[in-house]
Amino acid sequence: MVLHGKKIYNNALLAGGLSFITFGWDAGVLGGILLTPEFQMAMGMPNTTTISMITSVFLLASWLGCIIVSLSGLFLGRRTWIILGSAVQILGTIISASSYSYGQLIAGRVLIGIGNGFCTSMVPIFVAEMAIITSKRGQGVNAMLACASLGTAFAYWVDFGMVFAHNTQAVWRFPVAFQIVWALLTIGFLLRSPDTPRYLYARDRDVDGDALLERLYEKPINDAEVALAKQDILASLELERTTTAGLRIKDFFWDTSDLQAARRIRTGMILIGVAYLMGIDMIFYYTTTIFQVYIGLAPLTASGLAGAATSVLAITNFVGVVYMEKFKRRTWLISGAIGQTVFLAAFTGLLSSPGHATGAAAAAMLFCWIAIFGPTWCPVTYVYASEIMPLRYRHVGFALSVSSQWLMAFVTVYAGPIAIADPNVGWKTWIWFLVFNAIAAPYVYFCCPETRGLTLEGIDLIFMSASMHDTPAAKQLDHDFAAESTGADTDSGKEGSVAVAPEKGV
Repeated sequence: MVLHGKKIYNNALLAGGLSFITFGWDAGVLGGILLTPEFQMAMGMPNTTTISMITSVFLLASWLGCIIVSLSGLFLGRRTWIILGSAVQILGTIISASSYSYGQLIAGRVLIGIGNGFCTSMVPIFVAEMAIITSKRGQGVNAMLACASLGTAFAYWVDFGMVFAHNTQAVWRFPVAFQIVWALLTIGFLLRSPDTPRYLYARDRDVDGDALLERLYEKPINDAEVALAKQDILASLELERTTTAGLRIKDFFWDTSDLQAARRIRTGMILIGVAYLMGIDMIFYYTTTIFQVYIGLAPLTASGLAGAATSVLAITNFVGVVYMEKFKRRTWLISGAIGQTVFLAAFTGLLSSPGHATGAAAAAMLFCWIAIFGPTWCPVTYVYASEIMPLRYRHVGFALSVSSQWLMAFVTVYAGPIAIADPNVGWKTWIWFLVFNAIAAPYVYFCCPETRGLTLEGIDLIFMSASMHDTPAAKQLDHDFAAESTGADTDSGKEGSVAVAPEKGV
């Protein structure tokens, strides 16, 4: 059946959501089984360093998957990369679920991670580029992260239920293997979906791009609305093909190029990297361990609270989806960073004085931190990074941005437990995460211009040099900027000579 209109976008949302449930499932599934006797015996009673490697190698492999996409992303379509990633994840899951040594489990998780890198690099781009209604774009990408949180919550609750299957290998093998279901469903929905029109035009497949725009809008290509969408895409490509629009190494440090492509990539990398140095991976890969070992709760209570914590993240993520477009991207990020800093500071202080009462209070502070991170830094960094990338380098920029997530997450998940287990460091490890929560708000305030309400092509005008504003391509895009970004409230300065356009609102 050939999809048309809203059904194309809805199908993209379903496929992307299932792919991110797969990502969330793997992020959470080991957290609830690491301390079970069945898993420990199957892996030969691994020490802390080995456990850290089992969990964190997935993150390093995800980074590798992102790097592969950044180098060769334009050779395959957005849709094809996601299908390929899902297939690789299925293979890795089969190897992991059948493991009888930590070496085999690590090999399986390397494959899962590479596939996950493909998917997380392309799903937000795929969803964003399929959105023909600008006001729905942020919600759509936000929903992907909400689905990831939902996958983590599902995994923890399945882990909790399997705890009662005493003395069977199913305690850990069934939760690990179930990831295959989500990956198969992702492939099934993607087989019904076309690739994105922006990808087709970027590959000079104009006839296919025209046909897809007609299907998306359910109008002929010569209709005013459809023709304008095509002209904007082609104008954006034209601007990005100018001699000064290329990527130069020096521009990643201080960008004075016409479209500031390097600055935009750098901003995405820093934003997503900082988000995953705030402590979220440490919390969700070791939630049960944190509650049981470091806060001192009973194993069953710790497992139940771990499921509750991931549920809080999922619920607050979906709250963020509903209200995403009510506030500016900058408002979400700055207010979130301030709130997270307060609660993580309280959590760290309480951990410094062990005891039953302080342990319970620390758990409460952790829940509050999660509730704020859920609708703010968890999804909005992905939304923002997927929006600001120029079309020509979108696969490169977003893949590199997500790669910074996996690299920072690897450092956190591998080194975090080792640091906490060291009696000379212990609770002080959390100060490291606290620092990144504290510096996040100033960075957004000074370095990240607002993007809410603009088309993906219109965002080019925010970063464009003054010398290019009189070009025909820039004038083509100017209708979007003038309509959506007039008013007060200047949003951060620019490198080089271009001032960010003012904007009204929250």
